[in-house]
Amino acid sequence: MYTYPLLMIPKLENKYLRLEQTRNRLLDELEALTDEQLNTAAPGGKWSLNQHVAHLIMVDEVTLNSIQYKLKQPGTLKPAGFSQALKALLLKVALLSGRKYKAPAPVADVPDHSDLQDLRHNWNNARFALEDTLTALNPDQIDKCLFKHPRVGPLNVLQTLAFLQDHFDHHQKIMQQQIRDLVY
Repeated sequence: MYTYPLLMIPKLENKYLRLEQTRNRLLDELEALTDEQLNTAAPGGKWSLNQHVAHLIMVDEVTLNSIQYKLKQPGTLKPAGFSQALKALLLKVALLSGRKYKAPAPVADVPDHSDLQDLRHNWNNARFALEDTLTALNPDQIDKCLFKHPRVGPLNVLQTLAFLQDHFDHHQKIMQQQIRDLVY
């Protein structure tokens, strides 16, 4: 008997592929830097480039764990409404504002020194697991609140992927400035 491979819902796939493209582009750019450059703290004791990467991986992992946990409790899933859409929009505006925010405790404890190849390996694992989870979603789960953001509360999976992209873009902008300061 032949079984068809699972395909990701196109709306999710588009958001996931953009996440992957931007992530891989950043990692490829970081590979041109030395270990010392990658692990040098920014002025004022701010995170190094590798610390930003470690934080982004932690956010992916926490988000994935939250989604997987919620999916194991299908009877408790609530649909996202106008309130979640408004909060997701406010979160997007906040992240795109360029303002810096203190990371929530579960994703703030980043190592002082990391190897970029180890970080890439860990991020690959997190993203492949996210891909598998997104591929297994049914269309009726798209609008359900599957992730609880620490500041804005429950988000559906599309809002969650938008948050991951906006959060990545927020850190990438900071990291691009750090790279310019290190290299030029």
